[in-house]
Amino acid sequence: MILLGYFIVASVMYLVFQNKSIWYGDDIYYQFQRIQGISKSLKEGLFPSISTINFGKIGYAVNIFYPWMTLLPFGIVSLFNSNPISAFYMGLFVYFLASLLISHYSMYEFSGSHIQAVVFTLIYNFSTYRLIDLLSRAALAEYIATIFLPLCFLGFYETFFRNYHKWYLFALGFGAIILTHVLTTFMTILIFIVFILLNFMKIKPFKEHAVALIKAVVTTILLTLLYTVPFILEELFQRFPKPDPQILKGLELAKFLKVTLQSNASRFVEGNLYNPGLIVLLILIAGIFYFKKFNRLNKQIYVIGLAIFLISTNLFPWHILQNTPISVIQYPYRLLIFASLFAAVTGSWIVKNIVQKDDQERQWLVVALCGVLMFGIWFGSFKMATTNSMISDPKGMIDSSMIKEDRIPDSYLNQYVPKETLNYLSSVTEHQMYVNEKVITAYPRDDRDTGVMNIENLRQGDDVNLPVIRYRLTRVTVNGQSVPFWTSTRGTIEFHAKQNSRHNRIVISYGSKKLYAGLFCLTVIGFLIIWIDIFIQRRLKMIEKLSI
Repeated sequence: MILLGYFIVASVMYLVFQNKSIWYGDDIYYQFQRIQGISKSLKEGLFPSISTINFGKIGYAVNIFYPWMTLLPFGIVSLFNSNPISAFYMGLFVYFLASLLISHYSMYEFSGSHIQAVVFTLIYNFSTYRLIDLLSRAALAEYIATIFLPLCFLGFYETFFRNYHKWYLFALGFGAIILTHVLTTFMTILIFIVFILLNFMKIKPFKEHAVALIKAVVTTILLTLLYTVPFILEELFQRFPKPDPQILKGLELAKFLKVTLQSNASRFVEGNLYNPGLIVLLILIAGIFYFKKFNRLNKQIYVIGLAIFLISTNLFPWHILQNTPISVIQYPYRLLIFASLFAAVTGSWIVKNIVQKDDQERQWLVVALCGVLMFGIWFGSFKMATTNSMISDPKGMIDSSMIKEDRIPDSYLNQYVPKETLNYLSSVTEHQMYVNEKVITAYPRDDRDTGVMNIENLRQGDDVNLPVIRYRLTRVTVNGQSVPFWTSTRGTIEFHAKQNSRHNRIVISYGSKKLYAGLFCLTVIGFLIIWIDIFIQRRLKMIEKLSI
């Protein structure tokens, strides 16, 4: 029944969201182009690599630096659905359902109560900030990362403080976040540090929990190698600019409280402030009255959630952290994903506490009423954000003609290029190739995730500077033969022609089959470690029961 219920809820969320065009959120062009590249790679049976059909067609390695594996469901759906817009919304349905199921499983394992699990799931999945993440900000990767946060924190709790035999939950949850969004990974680690500092003396037996942590860390490393190894190789190969640096600034408190009361999910550029919504605010207020009834852990969860809510505003002097590693989070309001998560834990506990003495029918009636309330606020926020707004502006929304005519604007092309490229980026995006300093316009065409250029009349020793970014794992062939190449002064591929040739077919590719095969095998080993550990633990429990 619970599974069917969540399937219905996910279907309703899908029906609310789906449209003939894709809503015009902050980063939708960027995220949709990433999906386009991944979908194309899957259709050709390839691992995602450099972008050859979009992102300026400069061989941009966005899906090397930005985790890509959790976008695979969109690509898989596209294998069976040729309409990219429909496939996008079907991919969202997959994640709506996954989010509901992961949320319920995580809270049920944490609390042992289906009532609390359902209420938590409803609060968390209908939270305003998660709606903002998906719709207004179109921060698709960050939204997907929030799906795995409940599992990640459950695994963290088990590994450090409760049943260390369930360390694999930590590996799966944290590994999924790493494979989704780097900044969420960083922020999650910060929250972990806070909990560890508050509860270090509670880690008992220390040795067993330490061993479980080592297992989780090693397995997480194995599970994420397909992303982390190419990423690290590229980061060590050359210097890159800090992605989209911002001045840390908290939200103006009075306006923040106003839009929170409204559960306003409109875009920031329309005058909104990104906020956690009315339900989270009510839970934080109610928590004051229930605080004495909370156990130690629930008190910490509530206080940390409240603290995050407050420090996301200008009450906190964010400028003092501007020149610290914390500045990479760019926008303090990003922390509201954790305020929403912890408020959902607190709110679900309060509801369970209120109804625990009632009969089962009354309990589930209250849960149903909570669900109607959560959905009503979520739906109202969605309608308000998409009615006569920038999000629903036909000129900005991605429609079928924009896709067919290749009119999706390129964005953030300055993030994952070498530092030296920044001064020459316009010449690269304008596809200016230099042959012995002579400028030639050369547009690469795509051929199975490789960029292909045809150049006439090269003489032996000619210096060729391509308008394609050079990376550590870049490969270049001319007329089927590999050629030595190096990084030009503008961060692009440069080489000397080996011989005189009238017709020259230059192919730029990325990656190493042997490297990726090895990393894939290590990832499989990571899953095998988890499976074997679970199998052994179940066998030991069976033997223990039989011996009683």
